[in-house]
Amino acid sequence: MNTIRLRAVGDNLIHRQLYEAARLTEGGYDFHGMYEHILGLINEAEIAVINQETILVEDENKVSSFPAFGSPMVVGDAIIDAGFNVVTHASNHALDKGYKAICDTVSYWERRQEDKDIVYTGIHTSKEDQEKIRVVVRDGIRVAILNYTSTLNYHPVMPSHSYCVDVMKGYTKGRIKKQIEEARKIADIVAVFPHWGCEYLYEPVDIQKEWAFIFANAGADIIIGTHPHVVQNMTVITTLDNRKVPCIFSLGNYISCQVNQGTMLGGMADVEITKGNNRAKITKAKIIPLVTHTDDHYSHFTTYPLSSYTDELAGENKIFKIMERNLGIRIDTEYLNKLFNDIMTKQAMKDSIFKRPSDVTWANIEGVYNALRGINTKE
Repeated sequence: MNTIRLRAVGDNLIHRQLYEAARLTEGGYDFHGMYEHILGLINEAEIAVINQETILVEDENKVSSFPAFGSPMVVGDAIIDAGFNVVTHASNHALDKGYKAICDTVSYWERRQEDKDIVYTGIHTSKEDQEKIRVVVRDGIRVAILNYTSTLNYHPVMPSHSYCVDVMKGYTKGRIKKQIEEARKIADIVAVFPHWGCEYLYEPVDIQKEWAFIFANAGADIIIGTHPHVVQNMTVITTLDNRKVPCIFSLGNYISCQVNQGTMLGGMADVEITKGNNRAKITKAKIIPLVTHTDDHYSHFTTYPLSSYTDELAGENKIFKIMERNLGIRIDTEYLNKLFNDIMTKQAMKDSIFKRPSDVTWANIEGVYNALRGINTKE
């Protein structure tokens, strides 16, 4: 009987405040501190997954923040050094810097594969690469990793580069089903990582539930979602052939400088996979709560397990101070634990400022408008 652990975190969302905090006086950046407090949890896992929300760029002049992100290439160095060995890249921001940035990002990961056991997925520079299913093998257990995004923020995919991002749309449904079926033939476990849903809602919308059933019935063994920037609950889907498939609808942000209700609370998927008698199965799946921390001057960002976060740290957190000033919400460890438990038990929506997707749409329009004008209304 062999057992391995898969752990995954949500959106690695590199806002301007994060890359400015990581900027070195002698030039360049160092992002390692943003992962230092979760090293133990990551290093306990044979498979460690991070959703790299923002595309990486070689050109310093293309480093940018919301609404069109470009993150320093050395973000990847910090990810690898933290112990992550799977990076999902299919996100709504994948095409923020065009096809050239996808090529640069893929080139970076391929160079790093020469000396590190690292797998990237969700973005491609050829049709042949898009057809290649990523399989991670640990202790004799083969885990297929599939990653798709439901939106590209209205960035058009050029017909000549239609393979560059794995998207989940009506017209790709057949291809996705076939890919999951193919993954079933070559792997013991099929893990699907969709980038989906509505931002800032503590509960999944109908389209997430519909896709979850598609993934599960096609052969997925576990589904771990990202994109909403807040944690959403976990459920177990019963498939048409009576299999039980855990589905985590959203892990929220791993790290960011989002000043919205719930965006400071993230999650780490903790999954146990066991194989015996040539058959593998998911024997445990849960979410470990995380919290993004920054100081009073945005000079340092990092993420803690909520279990080791303190009220003293919460009192220093500038994001929390802004939330209290803007919304009258005092955030401490009691609040964070209650919010996490309310999300898991589907009780959080009653206290949310976002009740429906239309609320989010208008908030995003305002956010983009202010970002383009160089205004941050949250500070």
